Amino acid sequence: MQTTTVVGILLAALISFLLVFYQYFYKQKRNRNLQIPLALLRFMGVFGIFLLLLNPRFTKTTNQTVKQDLVFLLDDSFSIKSEKAEEQMLDLKDQLIENETLAERFEVHRYAFGSSLRNFDSLQFSDKATNISKALASVNSAFKGKSAVAVLASDGNQTVGEAYEFMTNAVDFPVNAIVVGDTTTYTDLKINQVNLNRYAFLENKFPVEIFVSYQGETPVKSTISIRLDGRTLFKEPLILSGEQNSRKIVTALQATSVGLKTLEIVLEPIDGERNTYNNQRRLSIEVIDEKTKIGLVSEVMHPDLGALIKAIEGNSQRSVSLITPAVSKEELSSYNMLILYQPTSSFKSVLQYIEDAKVNTFTITGSKTDWNFLNRAQKGIERTNYNQTEEILAVINPAFGLFDLSDFNVNDFPPLEGSLGDILITKPYESILDQQIKGVVLQEPLMAVLADETGRHAYLFGSNIWKWRIQSFRNDQNFENFDTFISKLILYLTTDQKRERLAVSSELIYGGITEKKITASFFDATYVFDANANLKIRLNGLNNDYSDERPFLLGETAYEADINDLPAGEYSFTVTVEGTDFAKNGRFSIEEFNLEQLFVSSDYQKLSQLALNSSGQLYFPDKTENLINDLLTDIRFVPTQKSVENVVSLIDFRILLGIIILAFTAEWFIRKYNGLI
Repeated sequence: MQTTTVVGILLAALISFLLVFYQYFYKQKRNRNLQIPLALLRFMGVFGIFLLLLNPRFTKTTNQTVKQDLVFLLDDSFSIKSEKAEEQMLDLKDQLIENETLAERFEVHRYAFGSSLRNFDSLQFSDKATNISKALASVNSAFKGKSAVAVLASDGNQTVGEAYEFMTNAVDFPVNAIVVGDTTTYTDLKINQVNLNRYAFLENKFPVEIFVSYQGETPVKSTISIRLDGRTLFKEPLILSGEQNSRKIVTALQATSVGLKTLEIVLEPIDGERNTYNNQRRLSIEVIDEKTKIGLVSEVMHPDLGALIKAIEGNSQRSVSLITPAVSKEELSSYNMLILYQPTSSFKSVLQYIEDAKVNTFTITGSKTDWNFLNRAQKGIERTNYNQTEEILAVINPAFGLFDLSDFNVNDFPPLEGSLGDILITKPYESILDQQIKGVVLQEPLMAVLADETGRHAYLFGSNIWKWRIQSFRNDQNFENFDTFISKLILYLTTDQKRERLAVSSELIYGGITEKKITASFFDATYVFDANANLKIRLNGLNNDYSDERPFLLGETAYEADINDLPAGEYSFTVTVEGTDFAKNGRFSIEEFNLEQLFVSSDYQKLSQLALNSSGQLYFPDKTENLINDLLTDIRFVPTQKSVENVVSLIDFRILLGIIILAFTAEWFIRKYNGLI
């Protein structure tokens, strides 16, 4: 307790005594029998008030020994499961984790890691991924602001995550690395990466890009081959050396039949190669038949025709044929949809065929259009024609929602040439682009789409769209803005599929370490996402006896089913919605691909770089005693004494206040009872 506090208490007691003496012994001479108890009560009340004002406290100081944090990180991944590395890791566990001297000197924390960090209990060496960077980042976050040192025991081979050897800015403590496993560099030939599209189109060629690398000095020869469903379609010899240690192989394979295909890429092993697991890859590709033929009907030659053909045929799965209105019905039947450019009375037979065959159309009108004929020939759309042309600017309708227009813009697009007159559409439609004439946005569409019993139809009430394509190039130095918009419109017009209330998304093939899940969305009758639906998935193995049914869990934007626990193989699935008849079928394959098996040597260079960048050191298993001695003698990690001061109030405020009130109350009652008040 401080001296000033003691002096304050004594002074308060003295003042209280003098005040009571003056009131009860000096001033009053009567009722001597009551003077002592009344004086005592008055003293307690006054002295209590002074104590409340002083609030006396005392400080207690204690000394604590502060140990530095020592964090052990042990690699528990599958790549350690070799005879040498596993034995070394278990020895390290005994020498370091259970070291009593280190436990006395440091606050020891033990962790194991593979794809993620976990508290250490035992080592199984079964994790199929190694993420050293994530383990370091997790420890750094947990011990941020503390003086810590880490010991990382690993083979240095990381399969996922950022480059841990350059994590200087992300790690605030020294990392001492211990290299386990075989550090000998062996000759190795491997397939690094394969680039392959998810889908291919029937009777078309699909590209395959393969990256091959060689680790060694002596020139070697090998052969790479590609098999599709067991049939060899490509083979090429390779020559690699220490100077030319990588190759890119690019080829195109023919898709001859529809369905899910298995693609096998095999690199012939070289003499003395220890690891042949990385000499092969197995992937899947789905061949689909989606060739679309489009007929462009026109009796006039116009730059718009060329612009349309270029934009549509930018997709290799679409072909456009320029035909006249005199074309036969037999030829018209070969097209998936028709584009009618400025139709006149000569289009009568074509429009009759469209009505009979229910063909989807895209009609473009302009100054050459015969609206008197078109008003009679087409149902649901009419236009008054004043035989006067008008320049019409395009304005995107933000409410349009039949397909995505987020990437399309009409900035600086020149006006189209259209006819002056009112448009009357008597069927439900959606406007893609609205009209702007002389700075005024009209409530009339420049481009609209509608769907009825005859199919899907789009209308553009203006010509000279070739200028739009040119302006797209001026804006972006490419035609992508215009061509993508036309491509989306054609895709909408060439697909008659109704919007599905149950949508399911899955991969054709899941790799060994990728996250495996199937997502689904279910919409109500108004196509609003239903977050209260109960979705289930039935899984059946095609090459094993696996069968299971599991629920979907509601995620942020869709329902998700976790399939990470499935063994490698081919599977079929059915997604159902409880209480409805909605169902979706599909299939996928899970590849048996363990990246950890690709490593036969330890990467001591990366571990050395990590230790150097973090002010730590690199050790080998036979130098473990050196590591222990360095930790014990490093002055940065000597335990320190820390003084802790605890301030404690001498009195309890509530008790003291109660005593004061009680003293004054008792004094008042005694005085009242004896007639002194």
